[in-house]
Amino acid sequence: MALTILVLVLFLLLIIGLPLPYSLGTAALAGLLAMGEGIPLAVVPQRFVAGINNFSFMAIPFFLLLGDLMNAAGITRRIIRLSNALVGHMPGGLAQVNVVSSMFFGGISGSATADTASIGSILIPSMKKEGYEGSFSAALTAASSTAGPIIPPSILLVLYGVIAGVSITDLFLAGYVPGVMLGLGLLAVSYVISKRRGYPVHSRASFTEILVALKESAWAVFMPFLIIGGMLTGVFTVTEAAGVSVIYGLVVGIVIYGDLKIRDLPGVLAHAMIKIGTLMTVAAAALIFAWVLTIMQVPQAMAEAIFVVTENPLLILLMLNILFLAVGMFMEAKAAMLILLPVILPLLPQVGIDPVHFGVVIVFNLLIGLVTPPVGLCLNLAAKIAGVRIDKAAQASMPMLALMLLVLVVITYVPGVVLWLPEYLN
Repeated sequence: MALTILVLVLFLLLIIGLPLPYSLGTAALAGLLAMGEGIPLAVVPQRFVAGINNFSFMAIPFFLLLGDLMNAAGITRRIIRLSNALVGHMPGGLAQVNVVSSMFFGGISGSATADTASIGSILIPSMKKEGYEGSFSAALTAASSTAGPIIPPSILLVLYGVIAGVSITDLFLAGYVPGVMLGLGLLAVSYVISKRRGYPVHSRASFTEILVALKESAWAVFMPFLIIGGMLTGVFTVTEAAGVSVIYGLVVGIVIYGDLKIRDLPGVLAHAMIKIGTLMTVAAAALIFAWVLTIMQVPQAMAEAIFVVTENPLLILLMLNILFLAVGMFMEAKAAMLILLPVILPLLPQVGIDPVHFGVVIVFNLLIGLVTPPVGLCLNLAAKIAGVRIDKAAQASMPMLALMLLVLVVITYVPGVVLWLPEYLN
């Protein structure tokens, strides 16, 4: 009965448009009251604070701030210039540049929406001028931007590591191969479509031009190596790495490149604080919601329900993938992880699923939701930049989505693809 009340209150509040944190918190409160077990309501604000009172959690605000700092520092245009020098001569030059730029940018910001906004605002208008269809430009930008949250530093992988209590360094290492697989696959899809439609090709850059572009963007390209290298050698933790990265971004933007001015910092900080405040509020409320579900023994009930169907880990992974694909179409990835993972993670040891492997699979799974309507944050944003209807962009994204599903199947059922790098380097 209490679980029914909790779910009904949540859906009712979401339907009437109440923001997600308030919906989750109110539903959790209603569930506690319906249980009638004498749990004092003073526990709710205590859990609200305790849920995010985690040292590793502090890495997320730092990485969010880093993305805004590097974007304001003129990193985007330098990365695009380097990408153009490397792959602009291939069929569909700007389409290839779009994908490679997103792979580079993802290794800096860790945010798909930041990638879509920064890369898309420059490349989508340029692609349309060269004759690319607006729907294709939007679809490719949205799909390529999903490389950001899987290639380290990844905000979603940090979030998973905090919730699951697993090594964030291992998660970062495990994310490289799927991210590169996605990028190379999108390059191939872009190549085929561009050849078929006769999209323009840029002239091949000389070796000198490549060196100049690399020199201009070297400070940005070095960022992921600083983060991963420092974590692998034990110089700093993921939270310390995030803090060092922010200082690095400030020095690069203000001192080295000079594009980031002191007068710009209040605006950059304000923009970052809004995102950080929103995320942390959602996280705190979602963790309260998950705590109430745990008290109601929902994880145990779910495990029993799944084991009635099957105890085969391959089939369980299939069921969980379908669940997260469906949820990702309607819910933002971070909220979905915060709500569902505390319920699902207790299942993993019982069926022998590696938590690092599962984390990369689930993060990649939820990234597909960024390109699928009705929520599809990246697809919606890219469509607005391109000035096309969302249904046209969604139709154009079908080849990219097919590729993403193929990569998802591979990393789900061939764990070695995900785990070999962390195992090799540890």
